[in-house]
Amino acid sequence: MPNASPNAFFVIGPTASGKSAVAQYIADREGQLIVSADSMNIYRGMDIGTAKPTSKDRNKADYVGFDLAEPTDKFNVSAYLDAVRPSFKTGREIIVAGGTGLYVKCLTEGFDDVPPENSKLRKELEALDFQTLEKRAKNEAAHLYEALTIDDQQNSRRLIRILERTAGVSPAPQNRAWNSKPKPKLVGLHVEREVLLQRIEQRVDEMYAVGLIEEAEQLLQLELSRTALQAIGYAEAFAVLNNEMTLKEAKEKTVIRTRQLAKRQMTWFRNQLNVEWIHTADFQTLEKLAEAVSNAWKQTGPAQVVI
Repeated sequence: MPNASPNAFFVIGPTASGKSAVAQYIADREGQLIVSADSMNIYRGMDIGTAKPTSKDRNKADYVGFDLAEPTDKFNVSAYLDAVRPSFKTGREIIVAGGTGLYVKCLTEGFDDVPPENSKLRKELEALDFQTLEKRAKNEAAHLYEALTIDDQQNSRRLIRILERTAGVSPAPQNRAWNSKPKPKLVGLHVEREVLLQRIEQRVDEMYAVGLIEEAEQLLQLELSRTALQAIGYAEAFAVLNNEMTLKEAKEKTVIRTRQLAKRQMTWFRNQLNVEWIHTADFQTLEKLAEAVSNAWKQTGPAQVVI
């Protein structure tokens, strides 16, 4: 059925949880438009290290959210929302798949929906230097800060916004408030820890085997943004090319950083979103897992997109 209102079905989860494969399977069968909610998929030429679907897979379904910017560009959540906004006005049924919590939260709860303006607080924050803002953001709005892209973490205006959102709110992560609206029920994929770690190690091995170093070598010819330079996998590949790491060390460091990312993602999802978790261990095939996700969507219905 055409989706005339700004709604979407969400499938979220940590890196290597299989959400992209599930979205691809369902969209290939039912014809939905897939909107990526992954902050690294936006960069052109950064395909292997970001685990983008292959060209073959991307030809099976319509995708939005990939290749929105050059790796030399600074990019933030506002630019992402601007890029994907038209997709929610097409009338098509949409699947949002990704692991960037801030993107998902902004799509479902809005980006500009902040507490009433506090001119005194805004004036106080604007008078602070960047280092002080950064320190306060890390201490007072840690979960929001960690979800920002590296470029946004260097943006004083973004730091001021998240500090305004958490002003007067208990520092306990579970009590942090984005706004007072009910959180929509989203569907997420939960993978047992040991299985997820194995998947991460396998993915990293495959990335290096199919040409991550060669892809990184091409990128090094550009004036890369801070985000691109520090991206998981790429930073390590650059270190190999600069004779700062061995290939073995690079793989090990990439695995460690990917594990840390997965842990941060799960912390964000649990503290910031309302998720119905599907335990992937209960389903032995992609077909069965996709069927479980579809059934969960039938129960929860689509989430309203605030865009």
